[in-house]
Amino acid sequence: MIFRRTLRPALVALVALAIEGSIAASAAATEPRSIGALHFDAPEGWTAKSVTSGLILEKQFPADAENRKGGAMIHVLGPFAEPQAAFDRNFDTTVGMIKGFAEEDPMLKAAGTTSNGHRIRSDYRCCASIGSVSAGLRTVGIASQRNQAFFSLVDFQLRDERQDEVEAAFASMIRSVRLEPTDKPFALVPASGYGGLDGVFTHLDTGVMPNAFGGTDFYSDSKITVFDPSGLFSTELPETGDIQAHCRATPTDCGLYKVTGGGFFGGARQIEMREVADEFGTLEAETKPLEQSSGGLTIDGTVHSRVPPPPAGTPFDGTWRYFYASSGMMATSSGSVAVERILTLSRNGRFERSGFTGASSTSDAGGGTSGVTVSNQRPSASGRYRVDGYAIVLTGDDGQTERLSLFAPDEGSDDLLVIGGNNYLKAEGGEAPSGGSSSSSTSSTPKRPRS
Repeated sequence: MIFRRTLRPALVALVALAIEGSIAASAAATEPRSIGALHFDAPEGWTAKSVTSGLILEKQFPADAENRKGGAMIHVLGPFAEPQAAFDRNFDTTVGMIKGFAEEDPMLKAAGTTSNGHRIRSDYRCCASIGSVSAGLRTVGIASQRNQAFFSLVDFQLRDERQDEVEAAFASMIRSVRLEPTDKPFALVPASGYGGLDGVFTHLDTGVMPNAFGGTDFYSDSKITVFDPSGLFSTELPETGDIQAHCRATPTDCGLYKVTGGGFFGGARQIEMREVADEFGTLEAETKPLEQSSGGLTIDGTVHSRVPPPPAGTPFDGTWRYFYASSGMMATSSGSVAVERILTLSRNGRFERSGFTGASSTSDAGGGTSGVTVSNQRPSASGRYRVDGYAIVLTGDDGQTERLSLFAPDEGSDDLLVIGGNNYLKAEGGEAPSGGSSSSSTSSTPKRPRS
């Protein structure tokens, strides 16, 4: 009952402070902080105040272009010496103590373990009103065998860059949490016995997914998995070729794996993959059957073909096109978007690229019809290129350099190149293909183009 007795007054204080819009006698939170057995790194530029059973951190923003002030509060609760069996109940209690959020269904949620082996659970709920202010709530709970701690981020009238800044600060703080003396901040460090594979593998993933306009898109994506002998894996090609550096910088692309079984007495061969599911460092584990052959891997019945890197200095000759289109219709509105990128590579080491982005929307609300159409032609660029492992380096005539991941899913063929995570199809006869898409996208994977 320790948790319930101490939680309520702390959260009542949080709501009161949110409505009043100020925290008195606070100091800049720029150093590591400790509350009993709980240790974490508070984000810089936030102010702090000790409250019952924890700490409140606050950041306020001046009025934006629409004269809307915004702010955010992080409430740290704990540590509580509670059994793990009470963890889910305590998590739900944390959410429910801020009026209006318990009735909202989580828009995002995750559960798994931390890199220290503790339970972690999180969810995001939007939107409730505190006083007359619209707010969103992110809740994270972490439980070791002996201790539990809970963290609530409440954001008030935030959007775009401000919201991104607050969410990034909160996520960084969660990744730094230590509940036991041997804990360390989040890091992907393979334990003894991890690893067992080496190389880059790809498989084709296709399907249908709903889009933002109320329609559906067909997608065809050449999924990639990079296995490092150390026990790290990545679902994106490290553009520098250094998977350790890539996973430190972008942990949500990565995870840990180990191969078990095989041989006369080892049982069926399996692979356990612990993938980083979110920015909080939540590790979600799956164990799947594994078969190995000289040409690749079969994981849970799906064939993953080995992809060798193009030989250094490989010359390409032709024009490749990335195209994405999506459209749909709802009760009173319709919309569409299209993106095209053209890349021409010559044997003499030269490149040229161009493209466009366009979008349109119409609305029949209010008894009339209104619409808007926008488009943007990407300026043509040219320069020199070179192939470096699983990357292509583009150096423009203006001196600017861009490095993008590169692989060809079909060995011995350049009809399809995956550049920067996007599918580029080779044009026949060296001419850039033309065409479009109607209510469904039947082109390459629906990602924002990066090249």
